[in-house]
Amino acid sequence: MEKIKFTSPKGNMKWSFISGLGKETEANSGKYKYSVVISVPEAEAKEAMKIIDDFWTENKPKGAKARPKTKAYKLEENEETGEPTGNVYFSFSTPTTYGNTGDKKQIKIFTAKTPVREVSLGDKKIGEESLGRGMGVLSMYEFNGSHGTTLYLDAISLSKFVEYSGGGASSDDVVTDDDAEDIDLGETVVGTEAVQEEETPRV
Repeated sequence: MEKIKFTSPKGNMKWSFISGLGKETEANSGKYKYSVVISVPEAEAKEAMKIIDDFWTENKPKGAKARPKTKAYKLEENEETGEPTGNVYFSFSTPTTYGNTGDKKQIKIFTAKTPVREVSLGDKKIGEESLGRGMGVLSMYEFNGSHGTTLYLDAISLSKFVEYSGGGASSDDVVTDDDAEDIDLGETVVGTEAVQEEETPRV
């Protein structure tokens, strides 16, 4: 299967699952993958899109349709209207284990500022406001007779790190009521002030 090294343009790092169990490939399948989606303004994504399109044109199997069944990128659409947002998604993924041995894979994490360093996030997770690039392999893809291109994930480089804090509500989200009762349940009093800490083709 034809493949080349590929690094995405810099963009927002959406839905980063690069450690631990990873992300289940399908509900209740018991199979997991590491994945990240890089969201890039279309004007900044054109060169990378062309690399992927040219790779498909040069390597598509004989008899394959002119348009691939799957692409290594897609135009982002508004979830409510279906209209293009002006961004392009580059979707990287890879199984969490090596198929021949079952050994656990590790996605490398690099800093994008020189000197480049390999770092570990520990228990921290990457939030969607983080900026970086996906790094890996652009490859041809075949499944049940359908053909396309896909991006396999090997590493990421971080230009800006914002830790994922989860979707749960906190005291900062509470809307206070002037007529609320003074309720005593022996709870721990928490502040309402938000506290924040400071925080291959190459295109």
